[in-house]
Amino acid sequence: RQAQRVHDALIAGDEATVRLICRDLTRSGTPLVELLNIVFVPPLRWIGQAWRDGNLTIWEEHRASAIVERALGELSPNPRGRRRGVAAVAALTGDTHSLPTAMAAVVLRDANWHVHHLGTDLPADEMVRFCTEQGVDVAVISLTNPEISDLAAVTARRLRRSGVPTVVGGPGRSLDYLVAAVKAATSSQSGPDR
Repeated sequence: RQAQRVHDALIAGDEATVRLICRDLTRSGTPLVELLNIVFVPPLRWIGQAWRDGNLTIWEEHRASAIVERALGELSPNPRGRRRGVAAVAALTGDTHSLPTAMAAVVLRDANWHVHHLGTDLPADEMVRFCTEQGVDVAVISLTNPEISDLAAVTARRLRRSGVPTVVGGPGRSLDYLVAAVKAATSSQSGPDR
């Protein structure tokens, strides 16, 4: 029911309602990963599909994404206690969708990681350079553009050869998957390819 309310508010451009729903759910104890997976991801998929089907304009889709990004800023935790380590999150050159990287950063912060959110359209060499120079414990490459999947795979291999466990996301992968994959990658130091 909340997912439908968020969908309707996003379509209407009603940011206040989206923020209110978020605040109410987090105050009632809804875990952040669950909030994103159940309340935000379905409406975003519905909106994306409606745009692909020609039933929404690109500005409506972009506005909805921007509202969610701003709401995520309000939800972004500042965990207390000892951090699990340092994570870097980015989308590589050719992938300009910022919402998946923002969601990844929020759930990793919630899982008590110190996160460097490097945004989108980042050159692969810069991702590798940042991770190796900054002593990153795990790298997360967001992948929404299938045309750069080879670049993401090559970059992940380069990072792993440099000693940085790396997780590559992809369409349809949940945020629960991300948290589990990061845990597996950092505990085994070899990590999953995807």
